[in-house]
Amino acid sequence: MAGAIISGMASCGKFKNDYLYGYNRSEAKTKALKEKHGLIPCASASEVAEKSEVIVLAVKPQMMQGVLDEIGKLITKEKLVISIAAGKSTEWYAERLAKGVPVVRIMPNINAKVKASVTAVCGGKSATDAHIKIADGIFSSVGKVYHIDETMFPAFGALGGASGAFVLMFIDALAEAGVRAGFSRPVAEEIAEGVVVGSGALAMDGDEHPIALMNRVCSPGGTTIEGVCRLRELGFESAVQQGIQAIIEKDISLSR
Repeated sequence: MAGAIISGMASCGKFKNDYLYGYNRSEAKTKALKEKHGLIPCASASEVAEKSEVIVLAVKPQMMQGVLDEIGKLITKEKLVISIAAGKSTEWYAERLAKGVPVVRIMPNINAKVKASVTAVCGGKSATDAHIKIADGIFSSVGKVYHIDETMFPAFGALGGASGAFVLMFIDALAEAGVRAGFSRPVAEEIAEGVVVGSGALAMDGDEHPIALMNRVCSPGGTTIEGVCRLRELGFESAVQQGIQAIIEKDISLSR
């Protein structure tokens, strides 16, 4: 995810490459980002925190406390902290950082890699409109930004973030069915990917409800309605909704 964000920032024309500092435990990954996007590699997270005015914390939730233990003393209220970790509220950071340090919480998704992320943004108590504007500038370079109430972050993380895994599973299932029907795997995958991208574009193109669009494809007594009915009989919609709910519950548990 950090690589996708750096790629978007480096290529959008709004940020100078010589302002982008970064650190990854993997020296090879840091080197690759330097060569591809002009990242200035740092020897430690502390070095990044010391040199940067805006610090993006792109680590897993279970690693966050250790990172803050390392860099916390270097973060003053003149700096801005942006976190993309699930399950960690702005209040959680406020309790662990110096008083008055502005924190903006972000929830992007993997589609940031192709500049098609949907990203949630929410500021903590010490974050001003100017801080939110900075976060917007960074994350609008990798997709669309939504300002939401922090209480909605678990739901957004599921619907706007993790659900991308469901879509990728769906593409794979479609492709596998195509192989079963006789297509080669590469061709089946390309067809499945094209259908998903095209259907998404169709749904976004107008004001019609997705089901209204689906009904256009389902001719009475035709082939498509047979498949739709079978998916419903097998619990397709219920499975998706239960999957989203499971993600929300897991996100909430990470905040405890």
